[in-house]
Amino acid sequence: MKQQRGFVTLASGNIKYYKFAYYLLLSYRLKNDKYPFAIICDRENEYTAAFDDVVVLDDLKSNYLDKFRILTDSPYEESIFIEPDCLIYRNIDHFFDILSKEYDFTSFGWNDVEGTCFNCTEKMVPEFGEKIRTTPMFCPGYLFIRKSEVCQNIYNDVLRIADWLMKYGVQDCPELLLGGKLRDDPLFFLAMRLNDCECVAKPSVGKCIALPSVKKIKRVSIEKGQLDVVEHKEYNDCALLHFSTRKCTEEGLYWQQCISTSLCCKNAPHFLIAAAECGLTHKVLHLLKKVKYSFIHRVLKK
Repeated sequence: MKQQRGFVTLASGNIKYYKFAYYLLLSYRLKNDKYPFAIICDRENEYTAAFDDVVVLDDLKSNYLDKFRILTDSPYEESIFIEPDCLIYRNIDHFFDILSKEYDFTSFGWNDVEGTCFNCTEKMVPEFGEKIRTTPMFCPGYLFIRKSEVCQNIYNDVLRIADWLMKYGVQDCPELLLGGKLRDDPLFFLAMRLNDCECVAKPSVGKCIALPSVKKIKRVSIEKGQLDVVEHKEYNDCALLHFSTRKCTEEGLYWQQCISTSLCCKNAPHFLIAAAECGLTHKVLHLLKKVKYSFIHRVLKK
């Protein structure tokens, strides 16, 4: 019987996003086994083949608009969306029980935050109402979605807000742009407020952390399920680390963690991919002489 709940991620365009999604899936399966994991994508390939469900949409744009499709095209009635540039360090299946209690669209975060759209807020009030003076705020790396009229309305509203900003507001708010493109998170914040959805308080154990800097990682081991981060204060036993695409591609920690994930899964081919991505092949060869993965060591030497 089809699962009513499941995790979902997204990949389109550049093959690197499919690699990210694949390692996210591996990290989930190391610590979790209750729910299926789906991918929404623009094509099938060797990476999508590992997922429980694959939703192919041929009209994805490879930009911020794609992320909004999780509101309408997830294969599950209740979904937790996780950005592909995340890795999971502890069991997170219980997040469904926490996030599904009140709202059809929510995440762990804060409520009644002022100035989400910075200089644009005052200009937006006549169009969208007084509600948007304060909004929820969360890390957009993970979201809970329950298929409903509310989520359909949020989908319609994020498109409406995006269209308005591009026409009237974004030139006054460079903070809304990332790499010259409109960010998706403020649009979610505003649409949540318009539809009376709020964030849920972060759990005391198993927090989801957006990586501020490799230097702030105190302890990390995907094999042992350890993730401790120091940011303003110390957070121990975190469950999920959101690296961001730039940190995935520019800093070695992400691919080192992917190597560890592949080793834990005894997945030699994708171990080689992760090793090559971070330029560690020669270093890894030296390391593998000291561990029990001799079959991978022989493959690498060839």
